[in-house]
Amino acid sequence: MRKQQLATASALALSVSLTHGSGLEGTFQSQWQSRYVSEGRDNLDSNPLVSAAVDLTRQELTAGVWQAWANGSDYRENNIFVEYAPFFEHWSPYLNVTYLQFHPQGADDVETGAGFHAPIQPWLSLSLDGTWSKQASGAFYALTLHTQRELFSGWTGKLYITQTYDDGYASEDYNGPNHRQVGAQLLWNIMPALELHAGWQHSWAGEDVRRDGGDDLS
Repeated sequence: MRKQQLATASALALSVSLTHGSGLEGTFQSQWQSRYVSEGRDNLDSNPLVSAAVDLTRQELTAGVWQAWANGSDYRENNIFVEYAPFFEHWSPYLNVTYLQFHPQGADDVETGAGFHAPIQPWLSLSLDGTWSKQASGAFYALTLHTQRELFSGWTGKLYITQTYDDGYASEDYNGPNHRQVGAQLLWNIMPALELHAGWQHSWAGEDVRRDGGDDLS
């Protein structure tokens, strides 16, 4: 799931934002993940993943590139995406299309994502994200509760809990609850255009993950 990056066991990330007078905004992000965990599965046998992303936004349209490399193996992944994300008074929907390449082996894929983010209280929000894969001919869904609080000047803490559901996306043998996940993130706003992120998460394997031989991950 490219959009929300539910794939971080623990991570350090750097985000840099640039704004142009024409209304064009750009962001560069780099991240190290101790494991490449997605859909509740450890994809690289506990090898770390390093990624970098660049995106450009103008009004409600964003286009970007995400590339990742594994430490300890020759795995490489490239994503190119376009996203439309209008903003309404009380909620923020989005729709995106991503082209994925997997190296040195693995078929290319095209995925379509859609979802929304909506506030419930000033400190609590809800998001629903869905992804459909052309290669797998299946979909994957995630329902998440988010909360965040400013700890002190320049520092923000975030917590979330997610329940996921697989419908032919991660596994062909079983459709149903996939895994439940909790996570914590600390953001340090070093300067107006520069942020440092550190995070940790734990996931409990559901029936879908256990049938694939997976277990809880932290």
